[in-house]
Amino acid sequence: RSIQKNMVYTCHRDKNCQINKVTRNRCQYCRLQKCFEVGMSKEAVRNDRNKKKKDVKEEMVLPESYELSGELEELVNKVSKAHQETFPSLCQLGKYTTNSSSDHRVQLDLGLWDKFSELSTKCIIKIVEFAKRLPGFTTLTIADQITLLKSACLDI
Repeated sequence: RSIQKNMVYTCHRDKNCQINKVTRNRCQYCRLQKCFEVGMSKEAVRNDRNKKKKDVKEEMVLPESYELSGELEELVNKVSKAHQETFPSLCQLGKYTTNSSSDHRVQLDLGLWDKFSELSTKCIIKIVEFAKRLPGFTTLTIADQITLLKSACLDI
């Protein structure tokens, strides 16, 4: 942030303050100098915090209309079917509304942490079931299946 805001600091001592976890907030000048000494580059600082995310979103824009090959369309249908069979309740979510009254929220919060672990376990089981329904997944080695599940779990 110091670089982004073009901040200019001054040291009130001899420009050689000790910077560690305890003293780091005592002298901003020496703290910034230490950052440069250990390799921070002014040029490497991004000015836009979300620039990387924006670039990714721009790349993901799909054309308004496109045709799928027969094989790709069949694969999309199989993935969609696997999702609907594994998570039927998610497909129905649009039918329900949320009661946002404070009394209702308090009731929801009461058992939240007890339910969280149970829900997480169920979600993991469902994600594994979903993956097993995908064409070709079960033909992979167990190690590869685990690696894919670990790396893509949040995306699913």
